[in-house]
Amino acid sequence: MTDTNRAIQSDDYSLVLKPLLEVSQVRHVVIASSDGMLVATSKDLPRDRAEGVAAMSSSVLSAIRATTNAALQPDPDNLLNNPIETITTITELGTCMMMPAGHNAFLVVIGDQDMPMGVVAGLAARQARKVGEKLMSVPARDAGSTPS
Repeated sequence: MTDTNRAIQSDDYSLVLKPLLEVSQVRHVVIASSDGMLVATSKDLPRDRAEGVAAMSSSVLSAIRATTNAALQPDPDNLLNNPIETITTITELGTCMMMPAGHNAFLVVIGDQDMPMGVVAGLAARQARKVGEKLMSVPARDAGSTPS
């Protein structure tokens, strides 16, 4: 089922995330900054819930990174870079897949239990790269200037 009316609330990201929302078992898509701030969300997820998903997902990513570092780092005094590729959680209510989108953001795809994991993982990885590129192309604000 393709539903193009489920576009992202932020027009800047609608074309980037639209392919994920076209998978019938995908319910919601959220883009968040690494500090848990909402960047964009699918239209049918209320903003307050999307902000909660962004904040909680950021905490989960940090907790998983800390867990794997604590358990797997060969030298705790000399930590290696340990980037997360994907975190997937399957519950009775559905499936949640999280992955980085550039250096300062991540993508969260939430769907039914029977969400086709291979299809969604491939699409999510491709779209996460586009989100990362899009975020990197936004010019930085000049901290020293004041608005005129």
